Amino acid sequence: MRVIRATGLAALLSLLVACAAQPPAVPLEPWQIRSEQLAAVGEWQARGRLSLTTPGDSVQGSFEWRQRPDWVEIRFRGPVGLGGLFVYGPPGQLTAIGRDGERTVLGDPEVDLAAVFGFGLPVQSLPYWLLGMADSRYRHAWVFDEFGRPDSLRQRGWQLHYTGWRELGGELLPRRVDLAGEELAIRIVLDRWSPGLDEP
Repeated sequence: MRVIRATGLAALLSLLVACAAQPPAVPLEPWQIRSEQLAAVGEWQARGRLSLTTPGDSVQGSFEWRQRPDWVEIRFRGPVGLGGLFVYGPPGQLTAIGRDGERTVLGDPEVDLAAVFGFGLPVQSLPYWLLGMADSRYRHAWVFDEFGRPDSLRQRGWQLHYTGWRELGGELLPRRVDLAGEELAIRIVLDRWSPGLDEP
């Protein structure tokens, strides 16, 4: 009888150790699930307005954005310095065309845009930030509101603030994003967004 009890106790201990070695799966937060679903939308298009403010200048304009996994097109309309700017190409090999038609290959898009056009737009992370997502390639810190939606995001030296959440194209998206960088403040108002691409 003692042998049987000892064997049973050993089996029970083995089971407990096995369970302890396999921690329970942590459930995904609702916003993480939403972000993963939205990130899976390979193609989308958007229209909106933006303003850019530096210590010595401020401009306003509008934009049209067409995004694919392997290609991006961003067309800006507005005053000198922003209007007529067209950025396109594979995400890692962007080219910019200015109002005068001159092409500039953007080896480092944000640095080169600042040098040539005066505004260092964070174009590599904007496709994520615009839709209320963090750029997964970089460390980040979220603050959420009482409804579980992003209120602010800190990433890559930028502080982002989101307001006016509503549904666009079947997705919950921010109406406005305010970005504060070291020497540049950007306000983006998202007027339209839809999955898929219309014919250009």
